[in-house]
Amino acid sequence: MVGGANKAATIREVAALAGVAPGTVSNVLTGKKLVAEPLRKAVLDAIAQLDYRPNHLASSLRFGRTKSIGIVVPDMTNPFFSGLVRELELKAAKSGFQILLMSSYEEAAEERERIRALVSRQVDGLIISPSRDSIETSPHSAISGIPTVLVDRAFAVEGFDTVSADNEQATLMGARHLIELGHKRITFLATAPGLANMEERVSGYRKAMQDAGVSDANVVYGGLSIESCRSAIEQELRRAGRPTAVFASAYVATLGAAKAIRALDLAFPQDVSLLGFDDSDWMTVLRPYVSTIEQPLDELGHACWELLQRRMKKMDVPPVHRRIACTLRARESTRRIRRKSGPRSRSEV
Repeated sequence: MVGGANKAATIREVAALAGVAPGTVSNVLTGKKLVAEPLRKAVLDAIAQLDYRPNHLASSLRFGRTKSIGIVVPDMTNPFFSGLVRELELKAAKSGFQILLMSSYEEAAEERERIRALVSRQVDGLIISPSRDSIETSPHSAISGIPTVLVDRAFAVEGFDTVSADNEQATLMGARHLIELGHKRITFLATAPGLANMEERVSGYRKAMQDAGVSDANVVYGGLSIESCRSAIEQELRRAGRPTAVFASAYVATLGAAKAIRALDLAFPQDVSLLGFDDSDWMTVLRPYVSTIEQPLDELGHACWELLQRRMKKMDVPPVHRRIACTLRARESTRRIRRKSGPRSRSEV
């Protein structure tokens, strides 16, 4: 092996073996200039033969790029965010980028520190799911001048490319599913008030109830943790005239609602139908399988990556706002409500 067994191969050794100039090797590695296919193949063969590993730090000093993307999410334990990060990581790997991942733990102060840390590492771009519906945008903020895409939250912040689910349409679809099953006492378990994506989901639920002529639109805010959501919906399930269906607005709300139903020795869908938001593997592990609104992580990840690459190439293009449609996954936890009196039809038995 050229350079000895313990010595890393250099770009000049790759060029010599491939019979090209070092600049051609660099063009193949960076993609900055097109290289004819025979020469490109010769370079790639030489790289494989020598087990050449580019020095990314040296490259970043020369070209002003680190080939790294910073990602900040509120909660890595939430399958929605971990699934989104996985999609972004796959996109990054295909494009020759690495990701640096940090969690804000739903705290704005932590978020600012994480962004500063990523910027100090000279990332080429940022993808952020903010902990709140605002983000520091002053000319002196750490984020200033860095290509950035906001995802899931802060959709209304001006000056940024944003990607989000079509939240209102998603909950409109979900509430209509429950209404079509005969439910009228539907409690919507929201998380935190003031988050734009959550208020859009509340709006979709209210619209469906209004369109169906149901005046009892009941929204309960449970907070951003599983236990706080469990506590909030448990109070609703204890009262007289409890809801016949619970529509949980997010992953933590769905888990919280499921825990509350079990804690009260109730069952879904026999005693109360349960419709969740965000799909997860556990929802189809134990029976009954949980009905849910699925956010398409692959489409969300693709839109984020596409907009970030566009922004990295040209900073002064107008911002783009993408809305991604969701899908209803109707399973076993939602069913047609049964009449409490009178003879049942054959279809209700």
